Amino acid sequence: MKQNFLDLLPQELRNIINDSYDIVLERAIGRAYKNLAEEEKSKMALVFAKGTDKEKEEFLKKYLQDFPQLFLEEAKRFTAEIKK
Repeated sequence: MKQNFLDLLPQELRNIINDSYDIVLERAIGRAYKNLAEEEKSKMALVFAKGTDKEKEEFLKKYLQDFPQLFLEEAKRFTAEIKK
């Protein structure tokens, strides 16, 4: 089954889900950035400003192996915030 169940939701709800994902991703990237050395921060800024999605993914794999964990932690925090 290759159906995207988000497509079944009303557009307004899909927008909320997409916005929530963007917030979590931005927070995780911000935390990751703070943990980098200055040279790596410069590389990251360049890649994320002008790089392709593939270049961004490669940067994350090379310099931020813990990014999936950071993303999960931020998702949990965000979920807790919206439950309040």
